[in-house]
Amino acid sequence: MDSMSGNSCISVSALIAVYNPDLCFFEKAVASVLTQTCPVLELVVVNDGGSEAFRSILPDDDRIRVFSKQHEGVAATRNFALQQCRGEYIAFLDQDDYWYPDKLHEQMAMIPLPSEPCMVTSPVDIVLSDDSILDTLSRQVSEAYRWKTGQANAGLNLFEGNFIYSSTPLIHRAVFDKAGRFDPRVQPHDDWDIYLRIVLASIPLYCYRERPLSVWRSHASNESNKGTKMMHSKCLVEKKLLETVMDDVTKGLLSTNLLIDFLERVNLLYKQNEYRRFRRLVKGYIFLLLRYKYHFRGVEVELRRAYSGRVRNIVLKSARRYLVSCFLS
Repeated sequence: MDSMSGNSCISVSALIAVYNPDLCFFEKAVASVLTQTCPVLELVVVNDGGSEAFRSILPDDDRIRVFSKQHEGVAATRNFALQQCRGEYIAFLDQDDYWYPDKLHEQMAMIPLPSEPCMVTSPVDIVLSDDSILDTLSRQVSEAYRWKTGQANAGLNLFEGNFIYSSTPLIHRAVFDKAGRFDPRVQPHDDWDIYLRIVLASIPLYCYRERPLSVWRSHASNESNKGTKMMHSKCLVEKKLLETVMDDVTKGLLSTNLLIDFLERVNLLYKQNEYRRFRRLVKGYIFLLLRYKYHFRGVEVELRRAYSGRVRNIVLKSARRYLVSCFLS
């Protein structure tokens, strides 16, 4: 079954990597795919070595294709799922999130040329386990997305940090031939890593900005709640890309981000009450960041101001904490 985008007919494979999902959340995720106003060609579900209990709640729909593999993590599971997908475009959905009914319809309308290799993104709503929307947080997330995607070069804003939630992208399958697959070494930032590689490969990025089309569920087991692991993997992405990028603007953005993130990682020691280790490291990283000569030629004024503000904020926060820590241990 094909999905319509303007006057062109394209096929979409929805992809869900599964590992011991909450059955209520997963059931809603599946239903949101199968009830899209523009029907999907298929829903590819790949079990990453977890329980098979989720199979019992799958509806009787011949578009659903289920695979199982040994446990390797979400990046390897997404790569395996990509090999199974038969659609021209791939739409990603996490096991505990869901789409609004017109998600694919609105995103496909963003694609100007039939069958164009590109990536399409959109905002999200943030909900709790009971599906109640966190209005203030959702508004903040959507406003940040709109601001960052409203710049002349939205891709440059992506180097600061990931504002594309993993249940939003619609990506042409040919994009993965050019930009590569998900990298298990940088989990849980494997999604941000591949978005950056897509931008660096000069693949068109179309950003739907009108309203949220997907829902991201906030709960205790979210990877984003694991601060140390998240900061470590973010730095891995930045270091990896710095080894491959050539232009000065991109190098400047990545280098500045990496130094900021190193300092953020040191600040985690303060939050963990490891004050002596914090003091031993923080002065050196403040010195490195202030000494680093970052130049952003060709970067918009607003983006340059944003980076200068981030440098100022992390330095001031770290200096204040250093002074406070001297009285704590």
